[in-house]
Amino acid sequence: MDSSSLLHSNKSGFAVSEDWETIIGVYLLTLGWLSWLGNGGVIFIMYNQRHSLDPQDYLTFNLAVSDAGISLFGYSRGILELFNVLRDDGFLITSVWTCKVDGFIILFFGLISINTLTAISVIRYIKGCQPHQAHKIDRKNITLTMIVIWATALFWASAPLLGWGSYTDHKYGTCEIDWIKATFSVVYKSYVIGIFISGFFIPVSIMVFCYVSIIKTVKSSHKTTRGKKISQRQRLMERNITQVSFVICFAFFLAWSPYAVISMWSACGFQVPALTNVLASLFAKSASFYNPLIYMGMSSKFRKDIRNLFQCLNQDKDSALQMPVQMLNQRNEAAVLLKPQREFVSKVPEAETPG
Repeated sequence: MDSSSLLHSNKSGFAVSEDWETIIGVYLLTLGWLSWLGNGGVIFIMYNQRHSLDPQDYLTFNLAVSDAGISLFGYSRGILELFNVLRDDGFLITSVWTCKVDGFIILFFGLISINTLTAISVIRYIKGCQPHQAHKIDRKNITLTMIVIWATALFWASAPLLGWGSYTDHKYGTCEIDWIKATFSVVYKSYVIGIFISGFFIPVSIMVFCYVSIIKTVKSSHKTTRGKKISQRQRLMERNITQVSFVICFAFFLAWSPYAVISMWSACGFQVPALTNVLASLFAKSASFYNPLIYMGMSSKFRKDIRNLFQCLNQDKDSALQMPVQMLNQRNEAAVLLKPQREFVSKVPEAETPG
């Protein structure tokens, strides 16, 4: 089978039943809303705590913004298509929100999320394994890091729009890179290899190195302090670092590895069932949902910020409710004070006019 026939066979004749379309649509709708609420909550809380944020916290904010972008744009087109919303005239999907636009947005925010995760892992490595370099984690370097993250994502997401690579519609809200074209075009193959290395292989390698090093450092620190009196707080902190490191690596591989493997399998010329490709793509999108749970839910600092925020909101609410009562009490007190004066004035006899 030549490349053109392979391309044709992979893009045609694929359809699922209406029940499966409904399931996929409900999945996208539910995951999109939960992801938007989770990341939107993170953005709201961090914005309210912006004056007390550390420089590295802006990377977490950046991660929430990119994941919110995926939840807002990465699911919407598929939902519109599956539930037949605005499909009759076709103007929105075919003329405005095209597959190229959708693929660009998803890839753009997806690369920002992956690169931000990588930057966070490097910062945790520096703080855990190279504490003498921690002074370099300042606002200036974090800003430069974020600029590089956004510029890199913009470069790789824009390249298919300019002819280096291409986007294709895999149905059911999965507009993505056309991996199969790499089998018959050197230009497309170079793009696929480049984005696989920079968008998956290098980030995975860096994250694995960083978190494995953190785990080794924690174990080494535990061995050197064995026999000495170690505080319960230090033990809990070491255990928390190990758990967070494992969960981060596992979650990243869980979401992106199936999609990366299947995509490269297609790029090498092997036929992949279209449904498998769709499911892998939908599964990769779920990373935008549980990233806030991992980075925020397991952060004691963020939980403290949440408590402080809710306390402030409750105080504002109580003060707002008490203000009318206080104003009423003040009016009553003023009325009580003025009442004797009114009585005294009313009892004073009027002066007689001389006749």
